[in-house]
Formats: sequence, structure tokens, C-alpha cells
Amino acid sequence: MTFTPAARLTGIEKSAIRQIYDRALAGSINLGLGEPDFPTPTVIREEAIRFINQEKILYTPNAGLIELRRAIAGYYGDATKYEGVCVTNGSQEALFVALMALINPGDEVLCPDPGFVAYPTMVRMAGGKPVFYKLPAKYKFQLSVEDFKRKLSGKTRAVIVNSPSNPAGSVLPPIDLACMAKLLTGSDIIVIADEIYQEIYFDRRPSSIKAFYPHTLHISGLSKSHAMTGWRLGWVYGDPEIIRHLIVLHQYATTCASAISQRAALAAFTDEGRAAAENLRAELRARRDFLVEQIDVQLAEFKPNRIIPDGAFYLMLDISSFGKSFEIAERLLDNKVITIPGAAFGEEAEGWLRLSFATDFDTIREGVRRIKQLR
Repeated sequence: MTFTPAARLTGIEKSAIRQIYDRALAGSINLGLGEPDFPTPTVIREEAIRFINQEKILYTPNAGLIELRRAIAGYYGDATKYEGVCVTNGSQEALFVALMALINPGDEVLCPDPGFVAYPTMVRMAGGKPVFYKLPAKYKFQLSVEDFKRKLSGKTRAVIVNSPSNPAGSVLPPIDLACMAKLLTGSDIIVIADEIYQEIYFDRRPSSIKAFYPHTLHISGLSKSHAMTGWRLGWVYGDPEIIRHLIVLHQYATTCASAISQRAALAAFTDEGRAAAENLRAELRARRDFLVEQIDVQLAEFKPNRIIPDGAFYLMLDISSFGKSFEIAERLLDNKVITIPGAAFGEEAEGWLRLSFATDFDTIREGVRRIKQLR
């Protein structure tokens, strides 16, 4: 039998990030995947254990536990607005159901370039057309307001905003968010604010575009801020009328997020849970500074150009003098070090590598040493 997948999957394959990771040799240094190597905070693990041992583990409401929805709504300023919360299996499902609920065939969705590899793929799967607005390397991966303005059209249905950014770790300043909002005001365009890295910052807390533009859906979760990638706990927060439709999609896709993960997630919103997130943030800042130091010292002969991130846990390293980013990443796989080519995230990041510093100091040091062997 010859199998032909549905047309929505035409040309869609595993992401370049996963393809590179799958080809890595045993013993490779991982500066690729965006996954904190910290243990999930004790307060969260203990709550999960208590729940498993003492209570029945049943379905939760499709939208999630009321207590958790209240906690999430409270995180955004008002616990009484919990009807604007849908708890999902990670922030990626949140993004998927949001796009599936909003996008009709032919709709355009503005996506950042560079940006998370899943954005354009999900837009296409929803029947939409991704249109890329530039975060140019020459601006340290900050917004080109003029390009953003040019990319808006009568077909624009949604705009994805990711700050802090994957891959660059750049944080959009309030003035840029305000400019975006001004250009969108008066339209029916929905902003999808991917804020999964909102709690990982190294100076002042990032602003949200919601402060400037009310028609915003927040996408977030605990994977990064609380080292809970495997727990698959995310959410969408926004207008309850929109969220109502997302909940229907979520129901038919997965019924509900894991009851265990939801119950444990409640602990993330306690004082102890918030303190754990602060400790993780401080440790990541130390690792960021250590990676910068290792690049500047070990790669000094190459006069490295690197952009120090303001958030997330990625650093962009300029390798344009060595060749194309995919080619360099492949060569580094032979040196048993996993990096992600900038071109995987868009044209604006060609000539750069994304390095993750969500790992220990010894791994960072050895990873940079192996990059130095690139000739």
C-alpha cells in the first residue's frame, strides 16, 4: 500500500533542530536544545508525589483545574478572570489551538524572522500564510518598525510576538511594542504573544505587548521558568470569548492536560515556587556570563562577534566568516558538539549559530573548546 498523507502535511518534516539532534554522535556536547538541565523545584515534585499517593487521578475539566486557572489569571493581575484561561499540554499546544481557532485559509500571520521554527509550520497547517517581519542581526535582532509596517496588509489576521526571543534572547523594548500596537490599533488583528521566556530575564522584567494592545492572547507555561519541560504544562490567557473556542479545540485534541502536572503546577504559584524560579534565573545569568567569557577567551583569535542576550537562555554567535550556518553546524557535529544553525530560524539569522547555556559550566567550557577546533 502506498500512503499519501493529508495535504496539510505536504513539505512538513521534523524541525531542523530535531534533525540535528537526532544525528548527533554519542558523547556529544549539547549546546543545542532549549531545555534547562535543572531538577524541577522540590515544592512542585513533592506536590505531585502527594497527589499521586493520596488522591484519585481523574480527568480535569477541559479548560483545566479551576484553582490553577485562578492562579494563572492572578499571575496576569486578576484571579477572577479565570474564564480567560485554557490550560494546555505545554505552550506549543497552546500556540497550535490558538492558530487553529483564529486562522482561515488564505489568512496571513506575521511571524518574526528569526523566530521559533514551529511558527510558520503551524500557520501553514492551519491553512494560513506566514509572512515574516524582520528582527535584523544588524539591529542585534531587534525590531525593524518600517519592515513590520510594510508587512501588514488587509489579509493579516494575527501577529506572533516573541519576547524574550527564541533564538536570539532579545527583549523588545516598550517603545517598539508601543509602535507595533499603534500600527495595529483600529484593526481586528489578534496578537499572539509567545511569552514562554517571560520569567527568564537578566535585567528588568520584559514588558508585554498586552500593556499597549488589548487584543492579545498570552501563550506561556512552566517549562522554562520552572524546569518542567517534560511535565507539559502550558496555557493560553485572553478574551474569554476567544478562549471558549480554544477550549473546544483543546477538548477534541487532548481532552485535558495531565491532572498530575496541573496539580503540581499549583505549587509554582506559591512563594516557594516563585523563589525557585528566581534562583533558576540567577543561575542562568551566571551561565550566560560564563559562556560570554569562554567565547571571548577561548575564541579570542577569531575576534568573535556575539550578542549578549537580555532574556531566555540562548546566545547568538556570528560564524559567517566560516561559511553557511547549516554547514558549520554539520561540521561541529563531527566535533561532537550540538549547535543550531541560525538559518533554521529564518533568513535574518543566516551566518549565526544559536548556543544554549541551559547547561552546566563544564559542558559550556568544553563545548566552546570544541567550537574552537573549527577551522
